[in-house]
Amino acid sequence: MARNVVALAPGRLRQVERRLDATERRLRDMAEQLDQATEVLTRLVRVVAVQSRQSRRALGRLDERMKRLGREIAKGRTGDVRRLAALERRLAALERRLG
Repeated sequence: MARNVVALAPGRLRQVERRLDATERRLRDMAEQLDQATEVLTRLVRVVAVQSRQSRRALGRLDERMKRLGREIAKGRTGDVRRLAALERRLAALERRLG
């Protein structure tokens, strides 16, 4: 590809240089903003990761407590059923004696 060299008038050259400088400044500003955004997002990801681990641990503890509660309720209900069955047998025996 052939390139043509074009001579610019001094005024036009200054104008192009100013536009180029402005473009470079905007690029630097954008790069700084991107760096800041990356830093903020990185910190946010770290915070969310910590919260996620804490939530998983808390849910694990809650799950274990619910399992223990379920076992204890089942034990209590089993005891209630046994006591009720014994009372029904006693009542039936008393009714037979009276009846």
